[in-house]
Amino acid sequence: MLVNIGVSYRRAPLSTLDALTLRDLPGFYNILGSIPGIKGAVVVETCNRVDMFIDADESVEVNEKILWNWALETKFKLHELRRLAEQRTGGQVLEYLVSLASGLESMLVGESQILGQLKSSLIEARGLAASSPTLSKTFEMSIAAGTRIRDQTGIGQGTVSLGSAALKVAEATLGNLDRVKILLLGTGQIGMVLMKALKSRRITDVTVAGRTRQRTESFCRTFGGKPADIKNVTSQLGLFRLVMVATRAKGYLLTKEIVVPQLKGDHSPKLIILDLSIPRNVSPDLEQLKGVVIRTIDDLRDITDQAVSVRKTLVKEAEPKIEEAAEKISALLRREEAEPMVSDLYHRADKIRREELEKALSKLNLPPHQQEVLETMSLSLVRKLLAQPVVNLREAAKKGDRKLLTVAGQIFEGE
Repeated sequence: MLVNIGVSYRRAPLSTLDALTLRDLPGFYNILGSIPGIKGAVVVETCNRVDMFIDADESVEVNEKILWNWALETKFKLHELRRLAEQRTGGQVLEYLVSLASGLESMLVGESQILGQLKSSLIEARGLAASSPTLSKTFEMSIAAGTRIRDQTGIGQGTVSLGSAALKVAEATLGNLDRVKILLLGTGQIGMVLMKALKSRRITDVTVAGRTRQRTESFCRTFGGKPADIKNVTSQLGLFRLVMVATRAKGYLLTKEIVVPQLKGDHSPKLIILDLSIPRNVSPDLEQLKGVVIRTIDDLRDITDQAVSVRKTLVKEAEPKIEEAAEKISALLRREEAEPMVSDLYHRADKIRREELEKALSKLNLPPHQQEVLETMSLSLVRKLLAQPVVNLREAAKKGDRKLLTVAGQIFEGE
């Protein structure tokens, strides 16, 4: 039975996801492997989620033990983890994994980074002997299905995120940002999106300040940037040419009183301030200052609205394809259940064939070419006799007909 337990950006802020990240993954794989009933595990950790995919015996309840060990390992409150964690089993796991690979579960729908992260997670689990054959096949088929759905729908093409739209707006005034000193105020979800956009453009000269030093350092460890104290850095705005503000502060972080003393006269370079906070964190009266350009989230809508509407259409197109792919994977996995029985059936039939052939040949004085004729005939006879029963067994497994599989197992049971 497949089980998924995870916490994502949909239910938890960045700081919580950071707290739930497993710092000693090899050690945690050992813990999972010691839980009775768990046959394999693959853990997927990204900036947006911590997901555990488990191959477990159907007769054993493993969810609570996994949550308990996860909380213990990260020193997180168990009752809070229970509240945040999403739990899935069986077909739900397959549908979620294909949806994840297709980009529908990403904060930025259609982004392709998750494909590489799924592949890396599987490789790491295999390297640590943590994955099971079933989990490995599930991941491989889901990644292939996700890639196919992306190609069929084009959901990953031309993705315009809030972050990339913000950079386009900044470039309209500043030109190329490669040598521009940038300040990011805010370490929440919008700050994360902005930092990912900067990182994808290989822009590294970014100073980051958040509500607390601890949160800022955690953000920078995950996404990059140099951490700074927000009080100190707002008194040094003259060092920067692009300031991006994305906090949840209720008042204005940047006002005339703060900004004016840091402007260096009429010949100083323009200062671009992108206020992407809701409500606004930058005082509107800054727009009156010469050399200061203010842009808000409203200025990005022309760029993002069209992309979002196109993306919604593609999501609707992708959803039935995800369901279809998940069902195909499920059928293939169910079919695998019949393979040990099929293999045993062929093995015992061939053993009987060889024994009877040897008896017959010992009573006949046949030349080698005639012995080969009998050998070929006996092989053909076994294959033809077993062909339809094997097809029926595989179809029964594919349909999940456990009753027929049980009866077949009893009929074909060896000594």
